[in-house]
Amino acid sequence: MNDVSRRGFIETAGASTAIAALASLSPSLTRAAEHGERADRSTLADGAVHLSGDGLALTPREYATLLQDLTATRDVAEDTYLLGGEVEAFEQRWARLLGKETAVFMPSGTLANQLAVRALAGNKRRVIVPDMSHMYNDTGDACQMLSGLTLLPLASLKATYTRADVEAVVKRTASGRVATDVGALVIESPIRRLSGEMFDWDEAQRVTAFAREHGIGTHLDGARLFIASAYTGIAPAEYAKHFDTVYVSLWKYFNCGIGAVLAGPRRVLDGMFHVRRMFGGNLAVGWPAARVAGHFMEGFEGRLKSAVQVSENFYKEIARHPRVRVERIPNGTNLTRLHITGGDLEVAATRLAQRGILLPRGTPDGTLTLGVNESWNRTTGTLLAAAFTQALA
Repeated sequence: MNDVSRRGFIETAGASTAIAALASLSPSLTRAAEHGERADRSTLADGAVHLSGDGLALTPREYATLLQDLTATRDVAEDTYLLGGEVEAFEQRWARLLGKETAVFMPSGTLANQLAVRALAGNKRRVIVPDMSHMYNDTGDACQMLSGLTLLPLASLKATYTRADVEAVVKRTASGRVATDVGALVIESPIRRLSGEMFDWDEAQRVTAFAREHGIGTHLDGARLFIASAYTGIAPAEYAKHFDTVYVSLWKYFNCGIGAVLAGPRRVLDGMFHVRRMFGGNLAVGWPAARVAGHFMEGFEGRLKSAVQVSENFYKEIARHPRVRVERIPNGTNLTRLHITGGDLEVAATRLAQRGILLPRGTPDGTLTLGVNESWNRTTGTLLAAAFTQALA
């Protein structure tokens, strides 16, 4: 390590103290480090800090233990094919949270998105979607094949399409010799394929206002909606009120392994369980997912905001390192790229794992895409920067 980095990071004993404190978060990992062992994801203790992913990456054992604890603290009413019991109470909770009349549990976000636009579009079979959206790129043309919908992608390689874009499409469809009206439009935010970039919120409001004026249904693919809220301060219900329907993922950061929730008006969602069953989405029971997701929902926004602050402190400090460049995603959320020059990332990853810090896989040119999640609350920005500095030495 050169003199600049020593002066900037570890010219005093403070860094050593920080490293020791960080290691103490997980005694089992400290023992592994003493024996020169590289920690493995499947054996890590609860103190691990996951620098990728949206959630806590619970192991099967951790998940089973948590579910046992949650069912021991209060009785859980079983559902039958996702009807009644814990699932019904869970749906009602989501409807209140998002300011909608009702909500429906879905086994996956893919199904939630498709059934929403299928219902909203009705006999108007064209649906506007972002070019980089999950619905357009990652569902194997499910909407086209299974629901007879025609997806119209807008804003090539961008997160945001505009009201003017929508107006142009609506005008063009109205001029066709065969009536092919737009029945629904979708906004995805944040967009996974653009590293968590959000749809411009002001433009989203202009787009949805135009849609309402022209009888076009609106759907928000808000799989990571609560992550967006932690970064913008806009409440999930405030986002949701501008759309007819909204979908939120249950497993990405509420750690329940499966599931999604679709919320909206009764005129759209009443009886949706019949369509869910028709599409093969009727699980025998959903109470385990509802119980675990419900547990992590409580206070989630506050915990993630705290983790975001840890990450901001870390990025500020690690940006001073002469071998590290921090790249922020424009209008982004919990993903940030670190470009690291020199050294061996594999060696650094091993050193960090021994201290309970798990890196994502890097690229050959030394780029890491870090993801902020609740586990960042298990450390501080200063401790994390000190650990990185030592690992890169």
